Amino acid sequence: MKYVLMCAFVLVSMMNLAQECRFSLTGTVRDEHTMNPVPFAKLSVESMNIHVQADSAGNFTFTNLCPGPLTLRCIPHFGCEPIDIEVNPLSNSTIDIYVETHIVELDENEIVAYVFRRESKAGMRISVNDLSQVKGNTLGEQLMRIPGMSTLSTGSSIVKPVINGMHSNRIVIVNNGIRQEGQQWGSEHAPEIDPNLAENLEVIQGASGLQYGPDAIGGVIFVSPGSLPYGENHSGWLKLSGNSNGRGGMSSALIKGSFKRWSKWAYRIHGTGRINGTQSAPDYLIKNTASNDYSFSGAFGYKGTRLEADVFYSRYTSNLGIFTGSHIGNLTDLNAAFLAEQPKDSGYFTYTLEKPKQFIQHQLSKFNLVYRWNEKVRTSVIVGYQYNLRQEYDLHKAYNDSLAALDLPAFELNLWTTSVDSKTTIQHSGKLKSVFGVSYFKQDNAYAGRFFIPNFQKWQAGICYTGVYESEKWQFDYGARYDLSRLKVYKYEGDVLTSPTRDFGHISTSVGASRVIGHHVIVRANAGTAWRPPSINELYSDGLHHGAAAIEVGNSLMKKEVVYNVQAGMQYKSRLAKLDVSLFWNRFDGYINLQPQLPAQLTIVGAFPVFHYQQSDVRIAGLNGVLEIPIKPWISYTIQGNLLIADDLDAKKPVYGIPSNRLINRIHVGSTLKKQAWSWFAEAEGLNVFEQKRVPDNADYVAPPKGYFLLSASVGISKKMNRAQSLQIVLEVSNLLNTTYRDYMNRFRYFTDDMGRNWTLKMIIPFSIKHRVRLGRD
Repeated sequence: MKYVLMCAFVLVSMMNLAQECRFSLTGTVRDEHTMNPVPFAKLSVESMNIHVQADSAGNFTFTNLCPGPLTLRCIPHFGCEPIDIEVNPLSNSTIDIYVETHIVELDENEIVAYVFRRESKAGMRISVNDLSQVKGNTLGEQLMRIPGMSTLSTGSSIVKPVINGMHSNRIVIVNNGIRQEGQQWGSEHAPEIDPNLAENLEVIQGASGLQYGPDAIGGVIFVSPGSLPYGENHSGWLKLSGNSNGRGGMSSALIKGSFKRWSKWAYRIHGTGRINGTQSAPDYLIKNTASNDYSFSGAFGYKGTRLEADVFYSRYTSNLGIFTGSHIGNLTDLNAAFLAEQPKDSGYFTYTLEKPKQFIQHQLSKFNLVYRWNEKVRTSVIVGYQYNLRQEYDLHKAYNDSLAALDLPAFELNLWTTSVDSKTTIQHSGKLKSVFGVSYFKQDNAYAGRFFIPNFQKWQAGICYTGVYESEKWQFDYGARYDLSRLKVYKYEGDVLTSPTRDFGHISTSVGASRVIGHHVIVRANAGTAWRPPSINELYSDGLHHGAAAIEVGNSLMKKEVVYNVQAGMQYKSRLAKLDVSLFWNRFDGYINLQPQLPAQLTIVGAFPVFHYQQSDVRIAGLNGVLEIPIKPWISYTIQGNLLIADDLDAKKPVYGIPSNRLINRIHVGSTLKKQAWSWFAEAEGLNVFEQKRVPDNADYVAPPKGYFLLSASVGISKKMNRAQSLQIVLEVSNLLNTTYRDYMNRFRYFTDDMGRNWTLKMIIPFSIKHRVRLGRD
């Protein structure tokens, strides 16, 4: 009898257990450095003898899990150490697993497995090692390691990115999932983004860029702080740096994490402060080039099985001195400055900003909502609000003491942007994915002070579709987008307030393909059309642009700019070398360009060069390439370069303002001590920038400067603190030879040399606060 009762007890217990073991656990295995999915990782819960394998996108699902503490084991790929994660499922739950992938060595033979990003779009991202080395530099400077990238500068502290010769309104910057909207039309209006927050930097072109508006002719730059750390410990870092040129310093700190009892909630808080004094050329101080900037951001989010929501806020403030020698009182002195080898007034060192100067503030608020309808369909909605304030102060003194006491800017621009973007992603199968998107934004701009651009309102709406089909050897991506844009301007004609309205609309398309050949080669091709409406300054600017130290005049009759483009490329990866080469060809109908209009003009506030916006048909073509050769396991050689040719088809002459061709040679040495957590590196880089000889004849105030060579070097050490964090110390020097040079893409080349030698010491100090994270209830 007792055996019957015992059997009945065991049977009932097993039935109760079977009823309780009904929970599921889903998630994605990701590389902890790149945040890319890790395909085909093996996962198991040994105590329940359950084994699964992630799919090609790194996704996995466990079913029939029992409540209570469980150990989840993950093996990313052959040769990697297993990772054990403690989970406690009390309901259906989700979790992301971050792992480290690396090269596997067996005895004396090195086995390297390369996973290609099979995309027909022309695009590259900065590697984690490169990004850690350039942390603390401007956004434009960080992107310079990508082929085809260059910079447009105004002085030594204002730097903005250039892609294949295109910048400003021909580039879209996506900041943490939302399109950055400021006064980006200006040559001296750098992106109002703290680059210290960026964990991922990527430049793409092609169908994927259609999701972000009609202006992405040059490409889309993605700046991402990474995902919120759901289910992870509290961690963060402190970054400190000091630089010799300008005697400046920077401190930046971040903390992020989840909560012990509410692991589906996560947060991230970040702040940066930077100050620089007067910067120096090799032979003199560049007067009034001090600067300081401060930023703060915070994010808070929730991630459940189906619903994910987060909010983000950032505030960026910058004060920039404008080189005093660019604001000159009369035409005689202006012409003398054009011809002088050095400015008349070399200045002195100070941290104080004098006039002329700029004050910029940018606030960004974002609400993001993602809902997963099922395993194949999800919808995201992003609502954004941005406010951009720009004040420019003139060197010219006020007419009386009472006005001077008010310390008002010469002119002020206020821009408010409200945007809504929605995307629905459908994973039809393992091979086919579609994205449907709609977007809308409204802008209001108001100015105060001296007229430069009028008050305006802008509305823009668009709808797009992109798709990707992937087979074993082929990948196809395609898409189309249609946008409508309306610009309403409020300006006086005499004493009468008028409100002209301009409407623009057009379609953008893209189709591309890539194919894997053998084990080492991918070839890709892409063709499409793009467009953009003329911006407010191209249509209606009329006056002194203080930050650029130039008079700029628009043309209200401008039409939309349309481009037809073709790109082709090849990528090779093996243990012997890595090669990426791409060709591009762009045909513009109505290319809008700011061109010098000689002679200079005398105004009541001084003498300045004059520039007019003009429109013509243009062809821009070029070649970008990078080759990396691992000479030994601890040493590699990289050569990177670009060739750019631009012709005005109407005037049959070269296009003004195109970056010079450049070539970079880089030697990198470094290794990791296998029995310790320490690693080291040393790097030397030579940058050759060639003289821009393809310019219109007698069409500029000063001839293009000669080509130049800059030598830079850096050394660093790091210590692995845990699987995701490292203590790093880096010493670098730019312009090591203290070369005197002027860059063609620097508007202040008319007046002064570029910055001389600069030593920089950087330190990243990570920290973590460990606690046992338990997966919460839905």
